[in-house]
Amino acid sequence: MKLKLLAVLTTSLLATTAYAQVVVNDLDGYNRTTAYTNGAVDRIVTDSFNARTFNAWVYFKEGGSECTSGYVYDEITGQQYGTVNIGTAGPGASMVDTVYFNGTFSDDQLTRNRVLALNCQNLAGEQYKVYHKFSGLPAITWDTSLVGVGEYKMPDCTGASAHCGGRGWYEQVRYTSSLHINNKNDDTFCTSTINEGLTSRVFNGYDSTPLFHTNHFALENEVYNFTGPAFRKTVTCHSPVGQIQRTQVWVISGENDINLEVDYTVYK
Repeated sequence: MKLKLLAVLTTSLLATTAYAQVVVNDLDGYNRTTAYTNGAVDRIVTDSFNARTFNAWVYFKEGGSECTSGYVYDEITGQQYGTVNIGTAGPGASMVDTVYFNGTFSDDQLTRNRVLALNCQNLAGEQYKVYHKFSGLPAITWDTSLVGVGEYKMPDCTGASAHCGGRGWYEQVRYTSSLHINNKNDDTFCTSTINEGLTSRVFNGYDSTPLFHTNHFALENEVYNFTGPAFRKTVTCHSPVGQIQRTQVWVISGENDINLEVDYTVYK
């Protein structure tokens, strides 16, 4: 009787162990790719088409492995944002799956670090809970100023071809920018645009950056040959989870009358 009971307990323990779900954590932080040393999944790569949703590629260690379900949640609060769809990457891609978030993120959720949790198994039936972290969108802090250089000119009101009543202008403007960007991962770069014919130079003299995590960029008293009424600059940061675009427009209304009238952010 004791031998039979021991055999039953042993068999039960083995069965439980065979189907126990093993946790596989993300040890690579919030970068585009998470690589795993154990489990069914070799790596997960974030590749979102739009900031409001989430897309990723799941690469398996061997054929026959699969992920059957999953969800996205807030890393700090644990709040679940929704489930994900899982599909194959296409014909012949037996070792790659695609993941697509069923829902859209709110403005607040876009700024927060989130986690993808997947239930996966290999060909032998071993079960794994696989986690992949992805960051919130970059945070852009931007302080700028614009002043006219030299004389504020008005249209010539003399002669037969006089055009009085038009707007005035400066031949040049002087621009200062203090730009702090926290990309929250190492796989993001930023670009900047300005009015046609000019070069932005907000990134320490350049209009684009290499990949970086966090940095401060300064541009001090940069003089532009500009006679228009609206001086526009845009900074866009391109992250694995989407894009954030900040736009500022300084309007030159008169002599010493230059104001920042537009300052808005778009998530793309």
